[in-house]
Amino acid sequence: MNQLIGVAAAGLAAALLFFGAQKFLLRRFRKDVGWMRETCLRFSPVPVSAEGRVLALYGGFVVLLFLLLWMAPHPIMAIVLWLGSFALPRMIVNSLWKRRRQQVDQQIPAAVASMANSLRSGITLVQAMERLAENAPEPIRTDFRVMVNRYSVGANLEDTIRQTKERLKLANFNLFASALMINREMGGDISDTLFRISASLDRLQQMRKTIEAHTSEGRTNIKILSAAPIVLLLMLSTVDSEGVSMLFTTVQGWAILTVAALLIGAGIYFAAWITHSEI
Repeated sequence: MNQLIGVAAAGLAAALLFFGAQKFLLRRFRKDVGWMRETCLRFSPVPVSAEGRVLALYGGFVVLLFLLLWMAPHPIMAIVLWLGSFALPRMIVNSLWKRRRQQVDQQIPAAVASMANSLRSGITLVQAMERLAENAPEPIRTDFRVMVNRYSVGANLEDTIRQTKERLKLANFNLFASALMINREMGGDISDTLFRISASLDRLQQMRKTIEAHTSEGRTNIKILSAAPIVLLLMLSTVDSEGVSMLFTTVQGWAILTVAALLIGAGIYFAAWITHSEI
């Protein structure tokens, strides 16, 4: 009964807050739409309905609020957890974007070599980019499709390359983009330059693989550190199910879970920082 009253009170408070802060919410909605549109363009050159996705995200947050109010032992704790969940979408997007950038970084040497071969065969730079936009593997093909699409609608080629350079923020792509822009200004045999860049990037990639092989044990420990608390909790639930259930039904239990999650997250973060390699 108390939980139902808490849910009803939260719904009424949300309604009053909405009518009292319409201007703020409208500005927030427009900001979130801009973020959603920019995020979608990071991963795909095809335009999407950012407004619809933002509304779906808001709906998910509303459902999550009611679930937390129903599950948490105290409404204040539910609201605190709900407010903390606002950071999850950006954290997930940043994680996916970081993984995608790593994949693009690994594909750059082969893409540069392919462009050098295309230029040596006698086609133009734009045609070589179009060939990569059609034949290169994902996800780097999407980045070349973005550049080709922007150039086809009238954008300057140098500005198109510079925008991709600022969006990816990859040292390897910066080297490739700088070589293209310098060649556009001063001329020269760009295919020979790209071949040398490709060979250098291949050697750097081999060095990264060597370092990753030496730090593989540390990354395995991170995975074990992430899975061990869940496995231990499941094992304890078979021995003392009532004691484990108190972690999810009492204020003290939720406090223990929160502290444990913070400590585990800190351990994973520092372990990942130690094993991270940057060349």
